[in-house]
Amino acid sequence: MTRKARVGFIGAGGFISANHLLTARDSQWMEIAAIADLNEETLARHASRMPVGYTTTDYRRLLAAPAIDLIIIGTKQDLHARLTIESLDAGKWVLCEKPMAETQEETNAVLAAERRATGKLAIGLNRRFAPAYVQAKALLAQLPRPFLHYYRMMYPQPQKEEPGSFYADKPQILYECCHILDFACYIMEELPVRVFMTGGELTNDCTILEYADGSRFQLLSGSLGTYCLGKEYWEVFSRYAAITVDDFTDMKVRGIPGEFDRLFPPYRGEHAAELRRWGYDFYETYKVKELFPYIPLYRERYNMEIEAVRRPQEVIPFDVRDYHQEDPDLWGYVPDKGWYDSVESFARAFLEGTPPRNANGIDGKNSVDLALALLESRKLGRPVPFPGN
Repeated sequence: MTRKARVGFIGAGGFISANHLLTARDSQWMEIAAIADLNEETLARHASRMPVGYTTTDYRRLLAAPAIDLIIIGTKQDLHARLTIESLDAGKWVLCEKPMAETQEETNAVLAAERRATGKLAIGLNRRFAPAYVQAKALLAQLPRPFLHYYRMMYPQPQKEEPGSFYADKPQILYECCHILDFACYIMEELPVRVFMTGGELTNDCTILEYADGSRFQLLSGSLGTYCLGKEYWEVFSRYAAITVDDFTDMKVRGIPGEFDRLFPPYRGEHAAELRRWGYDFYETYKVKELFPYIPLYRERYNMEIEAVRRPQEVIPFDVRDYHQEDPDLWGYVPDKGWYDSVESFARAFLEGTPPRNANGIDGKNSVDLALALLESRKLGRPVPFPGN
């Protein structure tokens, strides 16, 4: 196939620069037609480092350009709904980063735009494409319900809590945990009937989603903990069987006849051979070792310490000091959360004229509505019915 999807980016900040721009740059299915951002230095940097049709500070040029097929929206979340609606109304296929919106009024407006659109809408809820989670879902199809899930997403985020930060007054259950709320919908293939959350004003929450068949999905989320521990951990239990996934990388499968444990390569395949050879021990110790250059910054700015991972075995068959970053585009040693596959899949769907496998507008609305219902539960101090039912 010689035809490539011509992609226009609206917003090219840190996340888009470290992920989706690189995916489009390296893809056999995409080319970067244009980048729109208000920061001219950012635009100049990207134009000097990768093939870009043109750059602009006016995103409306992208929407008016017939040659641009697909729009990727990576601005702050307060613009997501408006830009998504404008892009759909311009006839584009649109991938908008999460959350899709901030209010139910916005989600309803996006859904209305999706219904009248000629293009398709995808929301950047990428856990649906994380290789570990895709395989785990296939395994769960063999098991009886009810399921009991426990999900931890705990990681310090002092930069987002600083005065003046865009996120300083935003609830984490919406701006970040919408990922996990969507994952619960994806893995359970249904919506909960009742939800409950207790916790802090903006973060550090305990959440429970209750399902009609007796299943439960518990989420522990917040900004406590340390960078020295993997950010996300998921385990699910069925009758006489269990699956656990540590930081998208180390999967343990127990009680399913003929099945086995799995390891999943890190993002962009960095040191995948070492991971396959030495397992999660290498992943965890090397990942923390890569933080060492930032220790002075963490100490000075956040009074935070980074300590090397020390295993109790007498003999460790590798020395992480012998290994260094090979891919210059990486911002750290990170797991594969499905970023690459979610964007590639959407572009291929456009080119092939097939329905996208990505989260759509209804999925985006469900994740936002769940977050808003949980905030209401925390405010009331009791479980509330989920309005999606």
